Amino acid sequence: MEWYIVLSILVVSLSFFLFLGLPVAFSLGFLSIICALVFWPGTTGLYGVALAGYGHMGNYTLVCVPLFILMAQLVMHSRMGTDSYEVADRFLRRLPGGLGMTSAVFGAIFGAVCGASTAGTATVGLLSLPEMIKREYQAGMSGAIVAFSGALSILIPPSVILILYGTLANESIGALFAGGIIPGILMTVLALAYIFIRVLIDPDVAPRDDVRFTWKEKFASLSKVWSLLTVIFILLFTIYTGVATPTEASAIACLAVFIIAFVKKNLDVKTTRKALLHTVKTTAMIGWIIIGATSFGYVIIYSGCAAELTDFVVSLPLPTTAVVMILMLGFLIMGMFLDPAAIVMMTTPIILPILTALEIDTLWFGILMAVNMCAGNISPPMGLNLYIVKGLVPDKIKLAELFKAAVPFIILDIVTIGLIMIFPEIVTWLPSLIV
Repeated sequence: MEWYIVLSILVVSLSFFLFLGLPVAFSLGFLSIICALVFWPGTTGLYGVALAGYGHMGNYTLVCVPLFILMAQLVMHSRMGTDSYEVADRFLRRLPGGLGMTSAVFGAIFGAVCGASTAGTATVGLLSLPEMIKREYQAGMSGAIVAFSGALSILIPPSVILILYGTLANESIGALFAGGIIPGILMTVLALAYIFIRVLIDPDVAPRDDVRFTWKEKFASLSKVWSLLTVIFILLFTIYTGVATPTEASAIACLAVFIIAFVKKNLDVKTTRKALLHTVKTTAMIGWIIIGATSFGYVIIYSGCAAELTDFVVSLPLPTTAVVMILMLGFLIMGMFLDPAAIVMMTTPIILPILTALEIDTLWFGILMAVNMCAGNISPPMGLNLYIVKGLVPDKIKLAELFKAAVPFIILDIVTIGLIMIFPEIVTWLPSLIV
């Protein structure tokens, strides 16, 4: 059977399972088992599929995933997140769209200790949505800002998506983290500029309030943010000075959050237990996605589809830029329907030979992919962050309004992708200084 027929059958079958409502992880795993029985009679295929999933779960680097998730949960359940939001609010509130800009800035700051888009969106939304709705901000615009701000956690280190990509692509996690910093700042600045200009054009989108803070009050509030900035500094310092690997740094930073929160008496047994339970649930979900996606990747590779696809792409009379644009379009479409972790785990083993054959920098491409995942997470009809926002205030925001308001932010992500393709140094400059 021709490789493209096999690949088409796999894609259609996966779409069918997802349409039935099966979780992504189990859809991938179930399809992998079926393919193993069909392609390799006997136990050989089943053994290979099981070994692929189990083997990758034993990767030492992945230990940092639950630690980063726990760190984000501890920050969220202590006062660190709330205090940081209040500081940003004092400095930005008087600007047009000030509360929206505060959400974007806080999303970037929280992304530096979060690593997961869902946690970022939920945290930003819980802090900012009630206040924006109270101030009569346009509901759709408010929700779209929160969804975009939460998605920054996909790109800004310590990103779980970059960790997963790095383990598969044999790329330095520290270099990927460094590569995501400037694009993350760029996306935040673009969002701030859009909110500012949009509110200047249409003030009814975000009415200004009369609350004023003196410069003395603003600078005095900075004392509230030292704890979160200390954690971010510890994390980045230990990684980029070589004191610790990203995995070890995640443990150090997580311990730092716990100690600071304990000293400030912002954690008790109940909130700690809640943070631990949420960490276990999220880690288990990611673990099942890793098992299912790596098993599916094994089937794609050992069925010969990956090699044939690589030969086909390389033989096309297209420049490398065109191939990258086609891949980006494919990722954007997948991002509308699938979880970012599943996309990375499922596609990286397939596209890696293509990147190698075309001599595309895997670090640069990994950041492009992460920016694309940010866009996918806020893209209708299935952008996960949009539904998280809707779930936070179900009676205040209509899904149609949210979809419409998200479009400009998707365009901002696409603009960022374009800028990175035109100016690769946006990604590669910072890693080149630390490697």
